Amino acid sequence: AHDLLFAPRIASSFELSDTQTLVTGLSGAFGPNDTGPHNRTEIYGVDLYWKWKPADAFEGYPYLSWQTEALSRRFSAAADRLSPVPLPAETLRDSGFYSQFLYGFEPRWNAGLRADYVTGNTAKFDASDPFRGDRYRFSPELTFFPSEFSKLRLQYNYDHGDAFGTAHSVWMQLEFGLGAHAAHKF
Repeated sequence: AHDLLFAPRIASSFELSDTQTLVTGLSGAFGPNDTGPHNRTEIYGVDLYWKWKPADAFEGYPYLSWQTEALSRRFSAAADRLSPVPLPAETLRDSGFYSQFLYGFEPRWNAGLRADYVTGNTAKFDASDPFRGDRYRFSPELTFFPSEFSKLRLQYNYDHGDAFGTAHSVWMQLEFGLGAHAAHKF
């Protein structure tokens, strides 16, 4: 059992009213990592999704939704004496969350705003590693759904990290699905 990965998840959906739905969830992942025979990784998560849609919505629009999730990770790393720069044994901890609002304003169109934050600068070896420092991002986006199985999204990111400063980026995403998909009420 020590060599197995366990990934439990529990979620529940609540009809708050005829126009509002709430989905909450807890999740985790627990198992060994490849840094040594007795080193393990633990991940804990909590998530929430709320959606409002009027009873007289046409093709599902308009709607307003809020989605948020938080994660925390504990990673036990063994010492690495063979690397060019020996690394000490240590337990790394990092965490983060995102929160996103979407407004479906016309059939097949929505606009949104997302905020992300991560932290994880606990390493003894290199506390200035730009991938482990505090970081946040704000992202407005506009999405068009050409069909039920595809979407096209334009997104701008304002990214700031303690170790790398500020970065700006623009993304175009094309997503499509093939085959049957599960139905959902909202």
